[in-house]
Amino acid sequence: MVKKAKWYPADDEKKHFKRKSKKPEGPRDRAGFEPGAICIVLAGRFQGRRVIFLRMLASGLALVTGPYKINGVPLRRMNPVYLLVTKTKIDLPGHEYREVEDAFFAKAKEAKKGEEEKFFAEPGATGKRISEERKNMQVKVDKPIIEMLEKTKIMKQYLGTRFTLRNGMKPHEMVF
Repeated sequence: MVKKAKWYPADDEKKHFKRKSKKPEGPRDRAGFEPGAICIVLAGRFQGRRVIFLRMLASGLALVTGPYKINGVPLRRMNPVYLLVTKTKIDLPGHEYREVEDAFFAKAKEAKKGEEEKFFAEPGATGKRISEERKNMQVKVDKPIIEMLEKTKIMKQYLGTRFTLRNGMKPHEMVF
């Protein structure tokens, strides 16, 4: 005969969380992501566009630019999972892109409006506006890149065209 235990732990008793490792690992850098690498965006609003990789941010997201005047892709953060790195690389002139951090992309908090104010607000007044700071940074980062691309016309055309698959093209056999 087995002796019964006199004490059982309660179901709602808090158990302390113990981390198995001392410090969580940061994001890992993927091969090929070097400043100046040309990448193809695989998903999202700019799917199929070729962009220039500038650098990895502290959050693990990639900082990329179109440049905006060439293919319409602004300075933005993208998850590296949705970028396909090609063998094509350019020399990045200037270092203005190093000033851009994750805080640059933070949205400004707006004061909360009452329900009545929202109802009577003008419909056109609620549109998104791009800040002057962001526009100035876009020009500051893109200007030296565009000047460098002007020297080689084929690179400018390459960045301006979209990547698409056509009949008979097998992506698993392609070299990017």
